[in-house]
Amino acid sequence: MSGLVWHDFGVSLGGRTLLSAVNLSVEPGETLALVGESGSGKTLLCMAVLGMLPTGSVVSGSVTQPTRGPGVSMIFQEPMTSLDPTMRCGRQIEEVILRHLGGRRAAARAQVLALFEEVQVGAGAGELERVARSFPHELSGGQKQRVLIAMALSCNPAVLLADEPTTALDSTVRHEIMALLRRISVSRGLATVLVSHDLGVVQEAADKVAVMRAGEVVEFGAMEDILQRPSHAYTRALLASQVPKAGRPFPLATVGDGGGRDGLARGAALGELAAPAADAEVILRLENVMLTYPGADAPTLNGVSLTLKRGESLGLVGESGCGKSTVARVVMGLRSADGGSVDRRAVEGHVGLVFQDPFASLNPRMAVGRAIAEVMLVRGVPAVEATARAGQLLEEVGLQAEDGTRMPGAFSGGQRQRIVIARALAADPHLLICDEAVAALDVSVQAQVLNLLNELKARRGLSLLFISHDLSVVRYMCDRIAVMNQGRIVEVGEAQEVCANPQQDITIRLIEAAGVGVA
Repeated sequence: MSGLVWHDFGVSLGGRTLLSAVNLSVEPGETLALVGESGSGKTLLCMAVLGMLPTGSVVSGSVTQPTRGPGVSMIFQEPMTSLDPTMRCGRQIEEVILRHLGGRRAAARAQVLALFEEVQVGAGAGELERVARSFPHELSGGQKQRVLIAMALSCNPAVLLADEPTTALDSTVRHEIMALLRRISVSRGLATVLVSHDLGVVQEAADKVAVMRAGEVVEFGAMEDILQRPSHAYTRALLASQVPKAGRPFPLATVGDGGGRDGLARGAALGELAAPAADAEVILRLENVMLTYPGADAPTLNGVSLTLKRGESLGLVGESGCGKSTVARVVMGLRSADGGSVDRRAVEGHVGLVFQDPFASLNPRMAVGRAIAEVMLVRGVPAVEATARAGQLLEEVGLQAEDGTRMPGAFSGGQRQRIVIARALAADPHLLICDEAVAALDVSVQAQVLNLLNELKARRGLSLLFISHDLSVVRYMCDRIAVMNQGRIVEVGEAQEVCANPQQDITIRLIEAAGVGVA
């Protein structure tokens, strides 16, 4: 059985070249990783395999693939938007099997349970049945992604395309999912294509790596050669833009946002940011906060106590489901605690929130300038002043005032996150809550956005509550780190100390997953 091959493959649209003379191959049982910045052509190359290129595309060269079964399946980045929220998970996969392979529903239902066992969505027949009966929102992020993998395998494909399949997952679950994909690719003999901005994931899972820039493959070869001995300047810059490990600062050389269209750009050099004074005002205090969601068996927050000083950056870390985002909702006043106390008087009405997914955070039918201005309009700012201020905020985050007339779909992922930050600044915040604010961005754009947040913090005197599952990011950004596990704060201390001398098993697991520590 032959593998998947792109031969001199090119795509142009409206006179603009999107992909240029791509020559790549991946054999059955192999994994090819496509890496590069947003807009470099990685996803478009996968869409070509599916025959889903934009209308009007002019194609040159060829894509050949195995013809076994339906041929190709794809795993998308965000499982919550890929699954039907109104249909039980088992039934969704049953429908795929019946539509493509036919047969009886009872047989399809048995196949679903077998697939769930293969992707390890739960332990034991009872847990597999529970997942099959569950709606997507009732499952954890890792379980939802395993359901998507089961759906992709349901029709026995020969080619598996995985587009950022672990971006939304915490570091420990990410490792489990990548090991699962690797094992399935080998055991089923799949030609697997992995799109990822995380070179740690690529190192775990890939046999071959293709580095893409502005629609071209600038380097292609064995994973070890590309990641350890890169020959192209762009690859070296991409590697240098990884989130720092072992306490190293971000390098000055970063890669321009937008698929390399701006070439290799020099990032802004950040000086040492001063830590908050020892006697700085405490602007946020949580004491023994309790919260249990209706119908839950255990409290989501179980005696959470935290303080945050003016000008301080506090990292809140932990695995998916530990309660991090619930803390953010309580701080924002979106959820009321069942017990304990929350003192946020010093920041009341002056809290900004930056979400994980910049595209889902913006109304796709509203110009971005209007989205920013609305924050000020509801606070009583006159329309003319709000519009002018929206343009100023866009410039403050590195965009142009005239960008306010454009829709969210016209921007790259990194640009959209800058817009979301500008909207958060429209609330004139004293406290900025960043909930997985860079998890969905490629590595070079992560560096740029993190540098931007640090610049804004220094310029505006902001305090940051930085929520993440990735200790490598938190280690770089924060003065102190609080580690959560099963609704409790289990460890808190100076960022250097927590990473150098972890006291709890969960902290050690997070450190090992992120590869951080003091050198």
